[in-house]
Amino acid sequence: MKNFLSPFDADETLKLAIHASEHGDTHSAIRYLTELLNIQPDHGAACYFLAMQYAEIGLFERAITTLQHAVEINPTFDIAQFQLGLLYLQTQQTLEAEQIFSGLSLSSHDPALTAFSLGYLALFKEQIPNAIHHFQEGIAVCSNDALSNDIKRVIAQVENAAQNSSFPKLNNQDIAHSNHFTEPQNEQTSTTNEHKTLTGFLGAYLDTIDEDNGPH
Repeated sequence: MKNFLSPFDADETLKLAIHASEHGDTHSAIRYLTELLNIQPDHGAACYFLAMQYAEIGLFERAITTLQHAVEINPTFDIAQFQLGLLYLQTQQTLEAEQIFSGLSLSSHDPALTAFSLGYLALFKEQIPNAIHHFQEGIAVCSNDALSNDIKRVIAQVENAAQNSSFPKLNNQDIAHSNHFTEPQNEQTSTTNEHKTLTGFLGAYLDTIDEDNGPH
């Protein structure tokens, strides 16, 4: 069994969790983060990263609960709010997602997340050109390549759906998932022309965590 660090080494524990995740060892990453949060339950970065690990293995409701706690710790943790909005979409909670993106569009300190949130709000209204415009605005000012690349894939999916006249109405009953996380088998579909909703790709985007939300 691996030896985990003492509770006094919070910063190092977080670094080990990130290292484990980057090498595909989600189980160890969750162990490290859980240990850290047992000692420092208000460690915002650890909550955020733990939520991403839960999402990676398909535990979406647990990921949502953990992200909600991260936002409670720091209401200005914008990337955590953005990911929470994407997870609400992933779990067909469209109204909750709309509330998150609406709030970010008005209050985010990150111009990229403001624009991306406006893009999703436009998608909710099926305003495809406006959505693409906002997404492209966000990419232009986004300093995180992973996040930018994921939004570029969202744009490609939106454009493809529009060209095929298959863009969905966004509601809680008609939603499918389009991201790189594992989906439960009962949520997958074999119908190739089923409407799809663009929920993003939910990478951890650690480079977007500022000093206030980072290790402390």
